[in-house]
Amino acid sequence: MLLDARELKKVLLNLAVNGLEAMPDGGSLPVRSSPADRGGVEVLVEDTGCGMDEETRSRMFELFFTTKPTGTGLGMAIACSVVDRHRGRIEIDSAPGTGTRVRVELPSSAPNVS
Repeated sequence: MLLDARELKKVLLNLAVNGLEAMPDGGSLPVRSSPADRGGVEVLVEDTGCGMDEETRSRMFELFFTTKPTGTGLGMAIACSVVDRHRGRIEIDSAPGTGTRVRVELPSSAPNVS
């Protein structure tokens, strides 16, 4: 089965929104894609924002976990769920003051993702 474009759009929107919100005074948010090492595609979303400490990074995919005053804690949990259903991987590289790099690797096709 082909990858579900609507579901993958949710992933990219959540990553972009989080990156933008991590840069309240501006910055850069490049989004790049390239062939993945094992086939499929790799998408990198990087921001030059405030970065995350280890505790935040370790909890960021938990349902209802948020560091934002008005956040719901759903965005990254949804993104992780979508990537998992597509048999992909999502990795985070971040530290306070260094920005955040999110790497999403997806296969060229996925089993039934409905």
